[in-house]
Amino acid sequence: MKSFPVLRRFAWPREHVNLVGVMIALLISSVVLLVYQALSLRTSLTNDVSMQASVLAENLTASAMFGDRDATAEVLGSLRKVPHVESATVYTPDGELFVRYTRPGLSRSESEEGTLANAGSSPRLSLEDIFVAAPIIHNGQLLGSIVIVATTEAIKMQLAQYGCFLVGASLCSVWIASLVMRRMRERVSRAEKDLEYLASTDPLTDLPNRRAFYDELKARLHKAHAADKRVALMMVDLDNFKIVNDTLGHGAGDELLKQVADALRNVVRPNDLVSRIGGDEFAVVIGPDASRVRARATAGRIARNLSRPFILHGSDSVVTASVGFSVYPEDTGEMAELVSNADIALYSAKSRGKSIAVEFQSEMTAEAQRRARIEAELRKAVDQDGLQIVYQPQFDCLSGRLLGAEALVRWTHPSEGPISPAEFVPIAENSDLIVSLGRWVLWRACRDAANWNAGRNAGVHVAVNISARQLRAEGFTNEVCDALEKSGLPASLLELELTESQLMSNMSVGIQAMQELRAAGVRLSLDDFGTGYSSLSYLQSFPVHSIKIDRSFICPLPNGGQPIVTAIISMAHSFGLLVVAEGVEYPAQLEWLCDAHCDVVQGFLTGHPMSLEQLLAIIRMEEDRGEHKRVGRRSPLRPRAQRAPTA
Repeated sequence: MKSFPVLRRFAWPREHVNLVGVMIALLISSVVLLVYQALSLRTSLTNDVSMQASVLAENLTASAMFGDRDATAEVLGSLRKVPHVESATVYTPDGELFVRYTRPGLSRSESEEGTLANAGSSPRLSLEDIFVAAPIIHNGQLLGSIVIVATTEAIKMQLAQYGCFLVGASLCSVWIASLVMRRMRERVSRAEKDLEYLASTDPLTDLPNRRAFYDELKARLHKAHAADKRVALMMVDLDNFKIVNDTLGHGAGDELLKQVADALRNVVRPNDLVSRIGGDEFAVVIGPDASRVRARATAGRIARNLSRPFILHGSDSVVTASVGFSVYPEDTGEMAELVSNADIALYSAKSRGKSIAVEFQSEMTAEAQRRARIEAELRKAVDQDGLQIVYQPQFDCLSGRLLGAEALVRWTHPSEGPISPAEFVPIAENSDLIVSLGRWVLWRACRDAANWNAGRNAGVHVAVNISARQLRAEGFTNEVCDALEKSGLPASLLELELTESQLMSNMSVGIQAMQELRAAGVRLSLDDFGTGYSSLSYLQSFPVHSIKIDRSFICPLPNGGQPIVTAIISMAHSFGLLVVAEGVEYPAQLEWLCDAHCDVVQGFLTGHPMSLEQLLAIIRMEEDRGEHKRVGRRSPLRPRAQRAPTA
């Protein structure tokens, strides 16, 4: 909007307007004070003159009674010492002039103004002379009257001095106010700039924040629409940033974000937009002169550049990033959908193994809609008890005795049939649904384990997987104790399996929760051991009873992978921990594990995941046979495995 030159010419700065307001306020207050001071001084002078008139009237009683003019004049002559008295006139009872005193230097009109008529007409709100009359009375008889005229010159002098003081004080106040306003204006200006900076900029990385990102994206899409050009939006998310933040400290995490911001600036062109829109999430906008080929190349460069080591606290730290991007208007013509498409592509990049760049495809929308539908229906299934629990048995590697079973959740959709846990569990883990799902599995597994252990001497424990969200939830230990108490399952027969990545996501909270659970008598197991880069260095920090070797290390046995599995078993035994091998599928693997002194095995070879009734059948079979002793050096599990019921 254009402003008129005349208005600009007469437009005063805000501080000038405020200063004028201060001056007007001071002027009004000064006038009020002057009026008040004038009234106070005039009243005080009037009271003094009235008192003097009364005293003189008493002193003139005798002379007035005998008509002694000389004595009267002598009494009035004492007024020479009173500077504010101009004249004093004594009148007879008939109103005739008896004696008059006048101060030297008065004009005739001034000396004759002290009449009885003027004595009653002196205005209060005036700086004119004051007229005061007092009767001369003796024993109730009026002998005459005295009229005193007092000048207000002294009052005027005092008011002039007071006014000069007010003017000086006001000018000083205006000067001080101008200084204060100037400084306040400077501070407000700095504060406004700071607020404007904070409103649109991330202070840590000095990149535009989420608000500025959306404003700029909207502007660029508008330009691209007008010029029939393209804009590419890329969402960048750091993989496992929380692990760096928790293991190396928040200072290292902040330093990493700064280095990532610098790396993104170096990858894109100067006119491209790089923003930080979340904790470890960045956005890059290319265009409005972008193309899908350029967007694909830039996304690839971003993924490669962020996969290099970053120097944090003097050492190299490898932090990868996943990138998802979408192109306007090819993928969509709406800003909200463009952001949603880039997020969908980012989710796809993370699900494909991270550290890659994925461009949006139309079929991804259907996948995202399916994930949303699966999440909603899974939530309903949890609330309505529509899931099932199956159990995969775990056997002692040497004696072949059944030691426990791992609880695994299964879901049979009413219309789609069985849905793989590999699909619905990650969906639950990406929302708060994993907490309620994990709670349901925990309570159900404790109830079933109490059932199969009822009336039996040999305890068969149940292993339950715990998510990171559950472990970090407030009151999780109390929740576990409640499940044990209500089901009647001894705490020693419950084993909670936690993955190393979950614990590394928040070391302090994870270890504290584990210590509380162990104090309650619950067994703890470290699942998928060996898949994390810090397993060995942090093993002694975790208060666990056993470790479970990840199936990726068991699969190559016995033709490969022996050194690392042997090292894990030896190391675990040196810490006094049991070793569980999962994913055992072939007799050769089982034989090698027995010879390597593995403690417990679990897999399709020894038993598929099965229902509670099938597991109860195995437990009764064990009781009937009484097979609790080790027979020879070779494990008796191999013949048992051939007869193990399957789900």
